[in-house]
Amino acid sequence: MTRPLVQVREVTKDFGGLRVLRGVTLSLGAGELRCIIGPNGCGKTTLFNVITGAFSPTSGTVWFRGEEITHRPPHAISRLGIVRKFQVPGIYPTLAVAENLEIPLLSRPGIAGPWSLLRAGTRAAARSQELLARFGLRPQAARAAAALPHGQKQWLEIAMLIASEAQVLLLDEPTAG
Repeated sequence: MTRPLVQVREVTKDFGGLRVLRGVTLSLGAGELRCIIGPNGCGKTTLFNVITGAFSPTSGTVWFRGEEITHRPPHAISRLGIVRKFQVPGIYPTLAVAENLEIPLLSRPGIAGPWSLLRAGTRAAARSQELLARFGLRPQAARAAAALPHGQKQWLEIAMLIASEAQVLLLDEPTAG
């Protein structure tokens, strides 16, 4: 049996006297698609906040590839390969759509110095074009991201997460709006 990519073990999260998560246990394997559903206010976003390090749980643990990550900061968890799409699109509105895709492509570890940046930039431009086509955004490539309709902003952010080559994508209400 293969080890789960992400494990949430008996996670509880309290805010003052309000218990939002109660003993949540969840395992996610590579290539799996899971949907966490429930009414507004039931704790879906709070669970994502705990997994991504935005909140520390009151009790319980979060594991990634067999290593406990419970109290790591969000940037460290993102670097490990767990990324998140927020309810409101997190794009760079003043940059062109293609530039939004190039940022995660050029922000990966190991890109430093002018020559590696130049090589990475060439690869990033090619990969950006692939993602623009895949997500139906090629006609808007040179357009400012702020000018996109809301639905296309959502797709742009998902494309940015794919560009980051993350291992786990957490999509918080990807069709909202």
